[in-house]
Amino acid sequence: MPVISPRRTSTSASGSIYGTSSSTVGSGVSSDTSSSRFGSDRLGSGGYKSYLDRAGGLSKLGTSSSSYSPSLSYLGQSSSYSSYSPRASTSYRSSSSSLTGGSSGVGTYRSILPSLGSSSSSSSNYDTTTLSRYGVRSSASLRSALPPASPTSSRYWDRDSSRSSLISSSTSHNNTDENKKSSNDEETEGLCGLRNIGNTCFMNSVIQCLSHTNELTKFLRNYNPTKSSTSKDQPILNEFSKLIKEMWTNNVHSVTPMELKRSFSAKHRMYSDYNQQDAQEFLRFFLDSLHCALNTGVKGDLLKIDDNLSDNKKAELTWEWYSRLENSLIRDLFVGQLKSTLRCTTCGNTSVTFDPFWDLSVPLPSSSRCKLESCLDLFIREEVLDGDEMPTCAKCQTRRKCTKSFTIQRFPKYLVIHLKRFSETRFSKLSNIVEFPTGERELNMGPYGANANSNMYFSLYAISNHMGSTGGGHYVAICKHPVSKKWHEFNDNLVSDSLSDHHLVSSSAYILFYERA
Repeated sequence: MPVISPRRTSTSASGSIYGTSSSTVGSGVSSDTSSSRFGSDRLGSGGYKSYLDRAGGLSKLGTSSSSYSPSLSYLGQSSSYSSYSPRASTSYRSSSSSLTGGSSGVGTYRSILPSLGSSSSSSSNYDTTTLSRYGVRSSASLRSALPPASPTSSRYWDRDSSRSSLISSSTSHNNTDENKKSSNDEETEGLCGLRNIGNTCFMNSVIQCLSHTNELTKFLRNYNPTKSSTSKDQPILNEFSKLIKEMWTNNVHSVTPMELKRSFSAKHRMYSDYNQQDAQEFLRFFLDSLHCALNTGVKGDLLKIDDNLSDNKKAELTWEWYSRLENSLIRDLFVGQLKSTLRCTTCGNTSVTFDPFWDLSVPLPSSSRCKLESCLDLFIREEVLDGDEMPTCAKCQTRRKCTKSFTIQRFPKYLVIHLKRFSETRFSKLSNIVEFPTGERELNMGPYGANANSNMYFSLYAISNHMGSTGGGHYVAICKHPVSKKWHEFNDNLVSDSLSDHHLVSSSAYILFYERA
């Protein structure tokens, strides 16, 4: 039988912070039931059809997902952060003026609040929950005030006085030393906070994780923005490139991603307001926009492959076909390939499909503490599709009880794992502590691959944490610096000094970023 030709697909978005539900359509024994992440299969403003909805068992065939329109605020939710505590032993960097009114035990701070005019208005640019967490007394009503369009002298820059002194002092050096960057400069580049411009902690957290995706940042720092394209994706790429360059400029401690949010909101209207959003869903939309801006693929004929070929050959031809259609750096870095196997329990007929994935959404077991491997085991386990979930068997020509299982055929360079903490009921969050590998080459994905007896090692480099509940919460990022190899917490405009490894695993971990070793 022919191999189903995949579209640009992704794993389930259900189980996101605000419970974006999605239906799971089996890979299909007789027809293309793989899910498209984009295009005609996008549902509502942010929902997806998906073939990997494993949060609470597979959904009924043909059920469409509800639209995504969160309007929740996280004001006054500081009491819900019991699972996450500030780094008491660390310091935080930002732009100017020292913190006042801080509580003891939070640690020492350097230049927390940037100078954005008068002191009475500057705090309105910040998430009240974030500020109160670090000891700043502020009223929740300040959150309604949005920052000015140009909060600094230029769009992103936030220079401190040390910058000018550095420039003046550099003239006294010898010519041989003028263009030589010290190792200390390289270790502090990228330690740049992002100001919260109105419930944008979800965006700030994801941007920090992408900023520490080494090959992506190297590309963007050398990218020359273009204005020739008429698509809405090109301005997103241009602004992201500008932002990354400024974040990785030495002595820039805090920037405001206002223009990036504007360009992104111009395409995705659901982000045009200042409501809290789900970080994983934002990541998917954002990577898709970067991919579309860079895509040089060309449309071709539908994929048809001889069913007599081996599974590995089918997967290879399917990937080559997909790569001609979707050709960009983003695909090269983030996209892998899943193998889906359906077997009819009546006649034994088996159907194999190969679909691209941009991240893995893995379910959490019922235990309060588990290992990441347990979540991955649940992801690839064989499931029974019965009742309303039965697909149509190509051989029986009727709906039959089937089994379905997944394995990973091709691993991406950067593996994104989404922990499905939010149930489909939209009212609860799973606070399980998932123990995930944090060291170099500690995560072995080989047991989850389609080809047995092969190892595939990954190293953790970034985490997007969510504290709170579906009723309100806050995002921060913890990232590993590519030069110093030290871990830092990025809490909007606050950047901590180095963290020890035991701070990494917590019940707040939501999205894990791994690099293939």
